[in-house]
Amino acid sequence: MPDFTHYHLDQLPELLAGDRAGLLAGRTLPALGLSVEGEPRSFTYLLEAGDFRIEDGLARADLTVTLSARDWHGLVADVETVAGVLYGNRLLAHSGELMQFVRWEPVLRALYTGRPLYRPGTFRLADRQGRDLDPLTAFGASDDPDAMREFLDAAGYLLVQAVFDGDTVSDFRRAARDLAAQASEGDQQSWWGKTADGEAVLCRCLNAGSRPALAGLYDDARIARLAELLPAGMRHPDAGETDGITVVFKNPRVREGLSDLPWHRDCGMGGHAVMCPTYIISIYLYDATPEQGCLQFLPGSHRFAYGFADAAAMDIPGAVTVPARAGDVTIHVGDVMHAAPPPLSDKGDFRQSVLLSFHPDFTNHRGDRHYNDVLLGADDGQVTHLQDKVDGLG
Repeated sequence: MPDFTHYHLDQLPELLAGDRAGLLAGRTLPALGLSVEGEPRSFTYLLEAGDFRIEDGLARADLTVTLSARDWHGLVADVETVAGVLYGNRLLAHSGELMQFVRWEPVLRALYTGRPLYRPGTFRLADRQGRDLDPLTAFGASDDPDAMREFLDAAGYLLVQAVFDGDTVSDFRRAARDLAAQASEGDQQSWWGKTADGEAVLCRCLNAGSRPALAGLYDDARIARLAELLPAGMRHPDAGETDGITVVFKNPRVREGLSDLPWHRDCGMGGHAVMCPTYIISIYLYDATPEQGCLQFLPGSHRFAYGFADAAAMDIPGAVTVPARAGDVTIHVGDVMHAAPPPLSDKGDFRQSVLLSFHPDFTNHRGDRHYNDVLLGADDGQVTHLQDKVDGLG
């Protein structure tokens, strides 16, 4: 683990003298003052028009944060995130506008790990031969697996149409209804939001493997064929364990909570350096269009650092909306930026998806259920939106 003072006086300046400074071209952020518990010195990061400097002390900081040594080391090693620290209530002290600390995260990843920042004006989605790829390309289940694998690798997501027939989807829907009927606020196996009137609304069930119709999905031949598109060595959780199989329920009435996920990566609560690449396979139980709350992706962003944006924002440069039909499947890399904006309509059926996960063999740095252990902090199962979490911390 690097020494905090030595890192800022020697190691980081050496990295900046190499290629790290060039990663920040054109970026400007409020000055960030950084302190670590037990360390005698603090440092301020100054970034204006891509010119990055480190100053001793906090005199010119617009925002100051104090972290534990473990959390700062985790940021440097890319196993912690700003959102994970905030949701975990581990920020020891701060002053200034805390959302600016969230906006610093992609720059911190670039500084600490050398991960380039996503620049939509210069990014081009292309195959290995340099040919342009259409970000809205859809495949069939029997299409060339090499072409599917190449698209997934380049874009970070993949749409495969008509994987499951209508009868099978109907069985999945019945299982989802059973899960929803049994879920209760605070059971630590479900996410909840609230309507404008304060009514609790189910957003996600984490124990879907308890239903017979869903329990065998990891062994299903159709899923097995899709899993062959993933890198060698991927494993999946036990279907019967909590988080093993998840069902997502979109609802246009949600006004509070984390039903409408902002732009994020699935390692956004931490763990990237040990858990990625992670892959999520989503089975669509109903049609998913913008009116029904379909997913959006930022093509190629899994190779870059990208910051927080609200899911309702419609002006994310380079983002694409990926509609799907019932029985379709999407696969996405866990660290591709994606969002689940609210449905644009208040009528009809809304997106419901069964989620399966595949990942390398790893030991989570903060426990087996780290993602949900961090998010499920409330007794009533309410999961707080990041902006609301920041506002609550002052």
